[in-house]
Amino acid sequence: MWRLILLAFVLAGTGLQPIPAVAGDAGKLLQDLEASPPGWLPAPDKCPADVMPARETPLDYSIEQCAAAPEGCLRSCRTGNASDCYAAALVLREIRHNRVSEALFLRACALGIVSGCTNRAAGMERDEGPACAIQTYQKACDRDDPWACTMIGFHLARGIGVAEDRERARQALSKSCRFGESDQACEYAKRLMEELGD
Repeated sequence: MWRLILLAFVLAGTGLQPIPAVAGDAGKLLQDLEASPPGWLPAPDKCPADVMPARETPLDYSIEQCAAAPEGCLRSCRTGNASDCYAAALVLREIRHNRVSEALFLRACALGIVSGCTNRAAGMERDEGPACAIQTYQKACDRDDPWACTMIGFHLARGIGVAEDRERARQALSKSCRFGESDQACEYAKRLMEELGD
C-alpha cells in the first residue's frame, strides 16, 4: 500500500508547483511524438543513475509557460535547456503515463536535473522493478533531492529491493524536508519516521 502511495506522489511531481490543466495542444503534440519520436530524444531504457552527471543544473522552470506552449518548451529542451525538458515531461505526463515523458525525464536527468532522475526512476520501478530505481534514489538523495530521500528511505525501512536498514532509512528521511514541512516528500517522510520510531 505504502509503495503505491509513494510512487503515485513522486510521479505526481516535485511539490514545487501545481500542474495546471493540460491544453489540447499538448495532447496532440504527445500523439505526434509517440507516433514519430524525434531522434534527439533518448530511449528511456537507461538507468538514471548511470546518466546523472557530476554537476547538478539548477531547476528553474514554469509549468504554466510550458503547458501554454509545449512545442516551444520541447524546442528549448532539444537545445539543452534541462529545466524545459523537466517541465515538458511534467506537462505530457499529466495527459497519461507515456514513454515520451519518461524520455524527457531521462534527458533532464542527463542534463543535470536531479529530480528528473528521481521521476524517471519511479517510472522504471513501476514498470521494471526496484534495482535501478534504488540505485538512482540513493544517488539522488546524496544530492539532497527530497523525493529521492523519501523513496530510498521507504525502501530501506521496508526492505523492498534492498536489505532492511532502519538507521540508513532514518538518515535518508531526515533529508526529505528541504522544501518545507508542507512538501509532500516531507509529509510522507515524517509518516515513515513515525513508523520507525525514535
